[in-house]
Amino acid sequence: EDAYHNRKYNDPEKGKEEENTMVEMTQRERFMTAIRGGELDRVPFSPRIAYFLMEYYGEWFTWELFLRGAKEFGYDSYVILNSPLQNIPYLPHLEDYSILGDEVRVEMKKEQEGTNTRITRTFYTPNGVLRDVTLHPKPNTGYGIAPNPHREEYLFKGPEDLDRIPYLLPDPRKVDMAEFHQCSKAIGQNGVVAVTVNSAIDHKAGNTMSVEKLMTLYYDDKPLFKKFLDLFHRHSLEETKVYLERGVEIIFGTWFFASIGAGWSPKIYQEIFAPMLKEHVEITHRYGGIYHLYDDGACMPLIEIWRDCGVDIISTLTPPPMGDVDLRVVKEKVGTDCCLRGYVDHMNVVTFGTPQLIDEKVREAISIAAPGGKFILGTSDSIRDGTPPANIHAYCQAALKYGKYPIKV
Repeated sequence: EDAYHNRKYNDPEKGKEEENTMVEMTQRERFMTAIRGGELDRVPFSPRIAYFLMEYYGEWFTWELFLRGAKEFGYDSYVILNSPLQNIPYLPHLEDYSILGDEVRVEMKKEQEGTNTRITRTFYTPNGVLRDVTLHPKPNTGYGIAPNPHREEYLFKGPEDLDRIPYLLPDPRKVDMAEFHQCSKAIGQNGVVAVTVNSAIDHKAGNTMSVEKLMTLYYDDKPLFKKFLDLFHRHSLEETKVYLERGVEIIFGTWFFASIGAGWSPKIYQEIFAPMLKEHVEITHRYGGIYHLYDDGACMPLIEIWRDCGVDIISTLTPPPMGDVDLRVVKEKVGTDCCLRGYVDHMNVVTFGTPQLIDEKVREAISIAAPGGKFILGTSDSIRDGTPPANIHAYCQAALKYGKYPIKV
């Protein structure tokens, strides 16, 4: 991005900078300038699109598939890698548990039931036994191309398990960063790479016991509730630190299990989750990193909390009817402090809408949020399988048509 500003204006005859035409930026320059609030050539745009790409190309989603889609459809490459550290509660289908070391013995049992696979895992730790049972639907049997598993039994049963859970949290120092380095090298100046760190509740505490039971635990035994979350929070902070030390620039922090859309009140969010988020942001900034917060549900009461926690990027800003975001209000309240990303409804607009509707909604998003910068056009969640390819083209074409600075729509 500094190289861009050095070459933005060019008048060799006078030997000084003078404003002429805007030089086209690289994708990396465009994203980093948008995040930091600098002057842009056009609005960067990068939809969440994994499920569509899996169906379209007939392959499981990888960062290579995302780049293939970017080349064909023309969106900018904001690549978000999953955490390279195995998340044991979230991944019941794992076969290799060697990262847990010799202290933990794992038994796994699989049973086929029609189109479902029931997986039972038993973990023998030095402090006792943990067990979970998960039902895995087969893809494309009525639940989409990548159906969510259904947990019949969770790992955490009660206070006696509190000293057993840490044995299932792998040491972040053992993480393999090969995928991150390969992706970063392949992208170069043609995009940016973020690495996911799930918050304490997202796919961690919230997959070790149900979110519903977590909510009741808050009222029934708040000290246990806090101790339980803190186990995962400290682990997330250590994970973040390791990634930043090994070259990651952008931390993609997920918080949708803590969303008011999941059932938490703004009051509890302010009391419990905001301090955790602030600590997560602070450690990211301490290493010079960028913190990208992800919450794909209703969030208007949380917008200013996120700003006050120091978040750099807010996504996905889901509009009604699936969310509650008034983009104009969000831009006015936090748009000079935080980069906004997302907004376009991935289902009602991109999947089920017409190219004309997509054009209209992309134009609306850009006209509201792009002036003054700090905006990355995206989608309210990952564009699903079943979306017409023509609608993806319409989205990208509209972004290019309306996104050139200065914004005139």
